[in-house]
Amino acid sequence: MVDIVDLIGQSINLERRGKLFLGLCPWHTDNRPSMQVDPHRQTWKCWPCNIGGDIFSFIMQREGVDFREALELLADMAGVELKKSNRPKAEPGSPDDKRTLFKAASWATDVFHQHLVRSPNAAGARDYLQSRGITEESVRKFKIGFAPNDWEFLLKESDRTEFSAQVLHAVALLGFSQPRKKYYDFFRGRIMFPIHDTRDRTVAFGGRILPELADDKNAKYVNSPETKIFSKSDNLYGIDVAIDAIRKGGKVLVMEGYTDVIMASQYGVSNVVAVLGTAINEVHVRNLKRLADVVTLVLDGDDAGKKRANEVLEYFVKGQLDLRVLTLPESLDPCDYLQTHGTQAFLELTETATDALQHKLNVELEGVDPLRDIHAANAALQGVLETMALVSSEKVATDVAARQREQLILGRLARTFSLEHDELHNQLNALRSQRRNNGPSLPVLDSVPQHPTPRARVRLTPMETELLELLIERPDLAPGAARGIYVDDLASEAMQCIYRVYTDRVLEGLSTNFDEILLEIDDPQLKFVLVDTAENAKTKASKTQLSPEQRLDSLIQSISKRIRDGERRELFRQLENNEVSPDEEAEILQRLLDQEREDQGLT
Repeated sequence: MVDIVDLIGQSINLERRGKLFLGLCPWHTDNRPSMQVDPHRQTWKCWPCNIGGDIFSFIMQREGVDFREALELLADMAGVELKKSNRPKAEPGSPDDKRTLFKAASWATDVFHQHLVRSPNAAGARDYLQSRGITEESVRKFKIGFAPNDWEFLLKESDRTEFSAQVLHAVALLGFSQPRKKYYDFFRGRIMFPIHDTRDRTVAFGGRILPELADDKNAKYVNSPETKIFSKSDNLYGIDVAIDAIRKGGKVLVMEGYTDVIMASQYGVSNVVAVLGTAINEVHVRNLKRLADVVTLVLDGDDAGKKRANEVLEYFVKGQLDLRVLTLPESLDPCDYLQTHGTQAFLELTETATDALQHKLNVELEGVDPLRDIHAANAALQGVLETMALVSSEKVATDVAARQREQLILGRLARTFSLEHDELHNQLNALRSQRRNNGPSLPVLDSVPQHPTPRARVRLTPMETELLELLIERPDLAPGAARGIYVDDLASEAMQCIYRVYTDRVLEGLSTNFDEILLEIDDPQLKFVLVDTAENAKTKASKTQLSPEQRLDSLIQSISKRIRDGERRELFRQLENNEVSPDEEAEILQRLLDQEREDQGLT
């Protein structure tokens, strides 16, 4: 089994502090180590983020994968077979089985690609790609394909495969007509650009309509909708091809189109990706920050392109990721610029990319004299300062790079607006104070992690907490607990889920040790409940005077009494509202009398 210290230490610098290892959490701006790793329990926890768990939940958090994929990654790493969960899994070959969906998407990639390069019916698609300057090598490298203008092409191709129509529908390759009760090809008459994840698995497609088939009814580009294996916010086009170059150089160019990425690769610019029909968001920034130190947005030279960077700037400022903006001249897109001016000119142009805050200021001041048009100049200045205020004063005070960057920007602003540096600094601090006092509409970075958003803590009742602490500290008490406490006796859904794992394992004669329970539970939030409770259990066990057996007996009695009290209240309610017949009333009164005698020890 992979040791948790070794695993987390691969990406986080850990230092031993007593029995624990501490490191800086990668999911929030951590100035003092708040990531705790317990080598004895093989658990980890970040208090500010309110997350934690075992090796599997760490991989799930770091890689953005589900439990099954985390198991597979760790199995590959350790070279072992991991114990399977007793919980029902998606049936292999079904629309709920991600492995099958990945295989289906990969199969479709090959079908579309082979149709493009071999079919006489795809001659128009090949001619179009050639007219755009896309080479045969790029067609192979990016696995470009063609979906013919046929409602059942892929559906018929699938007849000879293991993939059902339901599976192809689940991966958004087929649509379904309710009136006709019939499946049909989702992509028709389109150049197909397969979208891959960082593990080179096809997760979705983008389709560009052939010009001769374009009309008012068909959008120029159509992307796969979100599925079990695809989220627009989690993926970037070309990341599979570019990832090594990005990691090596620490820089990434973000463009807007598939053909821009392909053309850049043809011209030897390999650290290039594109967003997928959506604006850059916080998830994109988080994913890019894992790979690169500097991100350059390469925008078309039109007015819309110039303004687009301002719309996403706040995410990069909050994420403390160095964002540059390159606006291409002559209203060209990257594809056209590379074909017109070549690689060297493009690389030289990227070196002139403007700091994003300066770009924002340039756009706001375009056509404005800052010394004469006071109103417009002040609005532009306030816009830049408000964006800078997204970074907290605590971050600036403790991060040398952030402090130097802020000083440089304030210096530029002072020169541009002929204002004193100290005056601008005071305005910036006032905006930060205002955000703290009034509650910012956009969260200040240091108080809210970029990823993940801090989860609301799952609250167990005091009795549930006591029960879970006992089961963690003394797994041998689980059979006794299962005999005296039923799953339905517990109030919270979270504790019911955890306790059901315990009782199922007791019935099957399996171990109820902490590490086994942690392995059995897939949900990251429930894993955190276990880890969090385990920390508190050690402290409580050393302070209480009762033995664990006495604590369990007392707990069973308390839960039984709570249930009886609830039943008693319900019976009284029925009597008061005259909801029962005379015979039932006599029976209820006798039950209440018997319960009272039992509570008094008279039976």
